[in-house]
Amino acid sequence: MDREKVLSFINRAYDTACSHGFHDVVRGDGHYMMLVLSEIGEMVEADRKGRRAFSGDKVDISGKSYDEWFESNIKDTLEDELADVCIRIFDFCGLRRLEPVMSSTGVIDMDAEFDRIFGGMSICEQCYSLCNLLMDVTRFASPDEKQRALGSVLSFAVSFARRHGIDLEWHIERKMSYNENRARLHGKGY
Repeated sequence: MDREKVLSFINRAYDTACSHGFHDVVRGDGHYMMLVLSEIGEMVEADRKGRRAFSGDKVDISGKSYDEWFESNIKDTLEDELADVCIRIFDFCGLRRLEPVMSSTGVIDMDAEFDRIFGGMSICEQCYSLCNLLMDVTRFASPDEKQRALGSVLSFAVSFARRHGIDLEWHIERKMSYNENRARLHGKGY
């Protein structure tokens, strides 16, 4: 995922969250990281239920509204929940004015390291490893340390997506479009 795309996702996720009331009350880092952790848990549940999305050339929107199409083809799947993890990270970056550490071209490629360390693990174990990386965001106090931790989380997510044949940018784009039309707070308390 290139740098320009990440920065545009940060702005879009944050703007959408603000317009939907998610930052009417600004909370501590732990609050936002717990919401990311809940999305990781939903990734595990989607995998356990075998819920995978229909995407790319396989989709047909004809005769349906975008929301109907999204809900019947993508919502609550492994791909959708991974997109939610990234969107919540992007929103947090926008809120705290942080930029995840990236290379000059974009998210740091850790595919070889991912395969070496996590390749033999189940998706559930890979998600647990992602949770451990995410915890570093709240362990560190300085913005530089937080930005490094956020960069690691995004690198992991991108490598996870590649390993599992997920077009992550495509799914993030689709979920952001869906989120832009949802009710205030997406019908939830926070």
